[in-house]
Amino acid sequence: MLSARERRAEKQRALTERFARPIVCFTMNIAGEVKRTPLTELVFFEGVRRIEDAMPPALFREVWREKTGCEAFFVFDESAEETKRRMVAIEEADAAARLFDIDVINMDGEKLSRGAERRCIVCGAPVTGCARSRAHGLSEIVRSTDALLCSFAAKHLAGLACGALTAEVEATPKPGLVDRNNNGAHRDMDLALFYRSAAALKPHFARMAALALEQYEAAPETLMAALRTEGLLAERAMFAATGGVNTHKGAIFSMGLLLAGKALALRRGGEAASHAAALAQSDMEAELRRAGTCPETNGERIYARYAVRGARGEAAEGFPAARAAAERYAAYRKDGKSENDALALTLPHIMAGLSDTNLLHRGGEEGLCFAQEQARAVLALPEAERLAALAALDAEFIRRNLSPGGSADMLALAALLYALEETAQDVVK
Repeated sequence: MLSARERRAEKQRALTERFARPIVCFTMNIAGEVKRTPLTELVFFEGVRRIEDAMPPALFREVWREKTGCEAFFVFDESAEETKRRMVAIEEADAAARLFDIDVINMDGEKLSRGAERRCIVCGAPVTGCARSRAHGLSEIVRSTDALLCSFAAKHLAGLACGALTAEVEATPKPGLVDRNNNGAHRDMDLALFYRSAAALKPHFARMAALALEQYEAAPETLMAALRTEGLLAERAMFAATGGVNTHKGAIFSMGLLLAGKALALRRGGEAASHAAALAQSDMEAELRRAGTCPETNGERIYARYAVRGARGEAAEGFPAARAAAERYAAYRKDGKSENDALALTLPHIMAGLSDTNLLHRGGEEGLCFAQEQARAVLALPEAERLAALAALDAEFIRRNLSPGGSADMLALAALLYALEETAQDVVK
């Protein structure tokens, strides 16, 4: 830690000499011996984004990821006083920001005072008094720190999930599906209904992530049981918000697992999809046996008739179709496509190969084959012609009452996987 402080001070001196402007140095107040974990990095990266959003374009930015913790250095063309005012506002924005330590160093090498004293993360009293009296032991401070980290992570992941659901439904054109052009092959759904549904699911997605953050040492079947209970509550909230219309039942299962997998990755390392697969596998055989003999949902009836495992199989295998779609979507974004166009262009890639249970439910094997053939035909066109081709297909899908709802769920998962990956990559440049 002493070496880290010395390197930080040297960096600050070098930047002051180079730019002759105030320096912003951002670190985290993390109690305990372990200063850098995936969970602390998630909150740190959020702090970096907030700093950059609050300030004019940086003349300089550099991020360090050290064992002693993450650090970031910025130089902005702004006065030290105004910069400090904005940094204090960031530090006081919400509970998680109480872990931020943002110093503004003037050209004379001195730190600017923040004025109002910071509050203790344990009791909320002025921190100086708590420190002087040693009111709280290290273990208590570590628990409070962990609680702040986990609370932020759960809400953040839920926000990404709802953002992915919104991006998917708004992506236009999508043959047979609700989008900004029309309601597709659905008479009981529209954009507003999907918005209400996503909003109703957000607190339940947060709870699913929180369960995994809390029970990260539990056996997969134990955590999976808790997630299923929360998933049923999420379904009730969805039906209450939509008047009984099934807008996101498949997404509740898949996204809930993926969020839990990401939460486990934040705790234990590894990949979100791998952790989610272990959860899905923990009770899949029992669930499939039940679905084969006593199917209760359209998806289970499809499994009983066609042996297509749908969302369960995709999750148990580690979301291969969703990960492939996320890679395709990322390639379109890297090529300069907008979020809307990249999502719409990714859809036929999914439809071409997915055994979409919603298509099987609505159109049987003939409907599924038709949709897959049309998707392949779109992909055979020059890329510049594909969006128009998808728009033209909409009328035929509506006429045939075909809706690739499983593909839509996969598209939302791809958007979520992209957002989860972007969380880290966007900040460390």
